[in-house]
Amino acid sequence: MSDTQNIDMRDAFFDAVYDEAKRNKDLIFLSVDHGAFSLEKFEEDFSERYINIGIAEQNMVGVASGLALSGKTVFGYGITPFVSLRVLEQITLDLAAMNSNVNIVSVGAGFTYSTDGPSHQGLQDLPAILTVPQISIYNSSDPISTKAFAKIAANDSGPKYIRIEKGTLPLLERKNDEDFLSGVSEIVNGNDLTIIATGAIVHEALKAVEILEAESDLNIGVIDLYRIKPLPEDALIKLIQDTNKIVTLEEGYLDGGMGSMIGALLAEKSIYKPFLKLGIKNHFCFDYGTRDYLLDLYNLNGKKVAESINDWLKNV
Repeated sequence: MSDTQNIDMRDAFFDAVYDEAKRNKDLIFLSVDHGAFSLEKFEEDFSERYINIGIAEQNMVGVASGLALSGKTVFGYGITPFVSLRVLEQITLDLAAMNSNVNIVSVGAGFTYSTDGPSHQGLQDLPAILTVPQISIYNSSDPISTKAFAKIAANDSGPKYIRIEKGTLPLLERKNDEDFLSGVSEIVNGNDLTIIATGAIVHEALKAVEILEAESDLNIGVIDLYRIKPLPEDALIKLIQDTNKIVTLEEGYLDGGMGSMIGALLAEKSIYKPFLKLGIKNHFCFDYGTRDYLLDLYNLNGKKVAESINDWLKNV
């Protein structure tokens, strides 16, 4: 457990893929990232099954689909905006429409590559990929979930889009979800209000809960929605049925994102509870700086999330 605690999220994923490759001789890894040092072990030991496509993301998706249709289990890796927005047509037609067994591995969700500016920000990929039929979407929030998604990707068929983080994140204590098959984990139970978050920003949700509960007698829950598509409707509804208010939190654009999906689900199921979406509104992010700086700037760190929820509670 201690080794997992301190491991880079990319290493956690690639180490798990490496283990799967030892068992599955048909597993092939494609990359468009020349700086993927975490993949050196895979490249060295399975050189015949590692292909660096170069900076040609659309070609990578086409090659991946062809390999999958010939019976291979394929992983295709790159930086978030380049393996989502740039290749959306190829993902739609070459992968999803063909039901190809390809796993698009996307590193750099949200403001991960904050100092590289808007070209490298992963703020729009979820709304875009959510429009693609027949594709599953996973979003990691700690090293354990990251490793689990690699195993799921290697053993479950069909196209998948997997968001992984760069750097380290603390382990989350999950309740009754060790196999990561349900699509959603309860991190903290609460019945006054529940925050549903996805990805690394789950940790900011937990910070917000600490602040809010220290200032009030509120009992606040946190849920990690790690499989965004297909949305685990029954499991999610079960977790929120006893809470009074719902807040969604995501490190990306609100329009068409995770919060919009949950809002639509609540309306469809006639679940009427006060509901707040937190994320980035209709605004291009041309700011540079550390991830912490940008989270603060766009009101998405624990402190600012707590303030937003407090302001909202005054009017509901």
